[in-house]
Amino acid sequence: MESNADGARAGKAVPAGANRWTMRDVMTFVIFNIVIIMVTMIVKMAEDAVLSPQNTFFVGSWLFPLVSTPFYLVMADRIGKRGVLSGSILLFGILYTFMGGVYCAPVAVVGAVVGELAMWGRGAYRSIVRAAAGFFVYWATFACYGIVPYLLFRDAYMEQLGAYYSASDVAAMVAQYTELPWILLMLALFAAGTALGAVVGAKFLKKHVRKAKIA
Repeated sequence: MESNADGARAGKAVPAGANRWTMRDVMTFVIFNIVIIMVTMIVKMAEDAVLSPQNTFFVGSWLFPLVSTPFYLVMADRIGKRGVLSGSILLFGILYTFMGGVYCAPVAVVGAVVGELAMWGRGAYRSIVRAAAGFFVYWATFACYGIVPYLLFRDAYMEQLGAYYSASDVAAMVAQYTELPWILLMLALFAAGTALGAVVGAKFLKKHVRKAKIA
């Protein structure tokens, strides 16, 4: 019997209940999001150990999505139902909220709404281009986690950073997260990293996951 996933790829009608998540969908979502978060955190720690704070801006902005996008594409393809992107954004936002960034919660809610609207329509999660474009919203939301504290409580935040970083590092970080040219560059790097990650993920998805019908 043809699965709902195969039917969606073939453009056939999908039963009304096809968008209901199964236990397997939930498990796939949890496992892949843990992998995405762990990979991101490992890369972040390695980056911080090697680079100065003002230079991590130029590396993490493309490297984070590059290493995580392939995992996201597989997850989106395997689940293929509304809520994958919004749930992922909210999960990452909750993590950052518990790490001390209370402001991340409302930012994550806005990002989740925008992301899910961007993925509206049948088969969106199984389109590699649309799934990758949606994942860019994930990283744009992540960028806002860095921008918002400078906008809401800039002086207090700068004082806090001053206890850990040099004056030149703090000045560079303020510019990178408050000045429009730097913000646009950061978003462009996130987009480039997501696109490159999508190329890698698409090859793996087509050659191995879909062919073997993994998960």
